[in-house]
Amino acid sequence: MKAILNAFFFALSYFSIIPVFVKDMEINNQTYKYTLILLPLVGAILASIVICLNLLLNEFFHPLYSSFVVAIVYLALYGFIHTEAIIDVVDAWFASYSGKDAYKIMKESTIGAIGALYGFAFFLLKVGIITYVLYEKQYALFFIVCIFSRLNLIYLLGYFKFSKDSFLSLAFEHGGIFKLKIIALIYVIIAFILAQNVFILFVISLLSFYFILKVLDNKFGFVNGDCLGFTLEHTELVLLNIGLLLIL
Repeated sequence: MKAILNAFFFALSYFSIIPVFVKDMEINNQTYKYTLILLPLVGAILASIVICLNLLLNEFFHPLYSSFVVAIVYLALYGFIHTEAIIDVVDAWFASYSGKDAYKIMKESTIGAIGALYGFAFFLLKVGIITYVLYEKQYALFFIVCIFSRLNLIYLLGYFKFSKDSFLSLAFEHGGIFKLKIIALIYVIIAFILAQNVFILFVISLLSFYFILKVLDNKFGFVNGDCLGFTLEHTELVLLNIGLLLIL
């Protein structure tokens, strides 16, 4: 139980800006493994905060404005880290055409013009679709997408190789992942209770995540945290658009 709690606090502190007041947090391979299954829970927490804030702001402002504000809040709740990853990946993609080391480009503190423009354009698209979804009061869809985009990690990351000392390699280093995959189906069951067309969204989520990450893997010859952030963000964009089309 202590290992699971440590994993939860680690996931919350590492993948969101929500403060965690825990002293002497023990981090080991078990922590990394359990973090994978708790990432969808982090997504559910972020979605819940956004939805509650949207409902609150709707009492004081026009629903369209409220939805726009909380759409930006959602990205801010995880510190825009995935948006930063998008810029790094795009910079590395175009830099690789001139023979530059893609990994080094991703790790540089500066950003290129193409990456900045792409990141800004993506930000507008992401904020736009979240605003639309919340304005239409499709809270269940938003909640499910925030879960599914992170649920992909536990089901699909085993098909990719990461740096030996990375968090993801350490998470998959020991056994028990298959058991966690079975337990993770709880998220899918909850999603089925909340909305329709969930099976379609789940399949599209898995396919989108795998396809995008596979393209990056083939392009760079490796996948890392930046590639995962890029993939997660684009998967959410795909799911929100398709989900809204299915509903409307």
